[in-house]
Amino acid sequence: MDSVRVVERFGLDEGVREWLEACAALPEPGVGLKVPTGSAAVEVLDMFALADGDRAEVEALWPGSGRPEGEWPRELWHLVGCMYRRLWADADLPVGVWRYWPTLVGAEDARVRVASLWAFAAMVPEHLARQARRGIDRAVTVATLADVGVQVARSRWLFGRLSVETASWVAAQFRGRLFWVGGLQLEPAVLGDQGPVGWYGAEEAAALGPGFGVGDAVLRLHIPSGGLAPDSVQDALERARPFAREQLGVDPVVATCTSWLLDPWWERALGEGSNIVRFQRRFTLVGEGVPGEGDVFRFVFGMPVVDAERAPRRTRLERAALERLESGRGLRVCTGWLRLP
Repeated sequence: MDSVRVVERFGLDEGVREWLEACAALPEPGVGLKVPTGSAAVEVLDMFALADGDRAEVEALWPGSGRPEGEWPRELWHLVGCMYRRLWADADLPVGVWRYWPTLVGAEDARVRVASLWAFAAMVPEHLARQARRGIDRAVTVATLADVGVQVARSRWLFGRLSVETASWVAAQFRGRLFWVGGLQLEPAVLGDQGPVGWYGAEEAAALGPGFGVGDAVLRLHIPSGGLAPDSVQDALERARPFAREQLGVDPVVATCTSWLLDPWWERALGEGSNIVRFQRRFTLVGEGVPGEGDVFRFVFGMPVVDAERAPRRTRLERAALERLESGRGLRVCTGWLRLP
């Protein structure tokens, strides 16, 4: 099918058309697209751990649901098929390579806004098999898939309706680039500057000792919502390096985190009792970071754009962020590192 027809039918932009055409030109997947139905669909949705309201809405849109929304036009199948091709083509993408996925949150058709969910669902059997062949514990793979529900819930928080804005983030799971281990998510990567992720120059990094050089293995840490309790963080850190050695086949000595949570401002604003402060004290910062107002508004206020006038002041964290902005000083996303136990 011509991707132009898909874009025209669903009111998508030129960038989506180009992305779809690139996907359509990829090799045929090893297994044809088959969105699970019946008990298989239930099993996948259980793994995705969607909130009750999100799950009910997704189930109503599911192909074969018996509802009008479950009767899919050819253009929608083409969209999902292109995403499925992308997943297959990227399954062995090298560590450190990021793959863009389009954001479809502006589409009026809810099926389009969550089209990636059906590509992910169709990929789950192959993903489980690949992870098992790599030696990844099935419990880790299933726990990681629960992040799908986290991302769908965050999209609803930000935009007020069902969508998967961060489909590119979820797709990283299917490349073996995200693992939920205990209270933290681990992303195997290599040390070096990459966008907002900072690192030292080659000479300075080498001076820190073995395992700190540019290009050496690293685990990037990501913090799920509500995941900063000190005992939970410590448990995850103690499990991280053994997990990497035993199941990923690498032995990183360092972990990094790039987050608005590491802005030193929070220590002055929140004080000793804050889990944010306890968390950031584990890290040594690299450089001064990059502007982080956008991340703060997304993760603190649930707002996709920076708008201090509309932002609430209900919590100490919200008030501290707004006071910082009103003072004329910005908020930062900073990179920090720690030695893995």
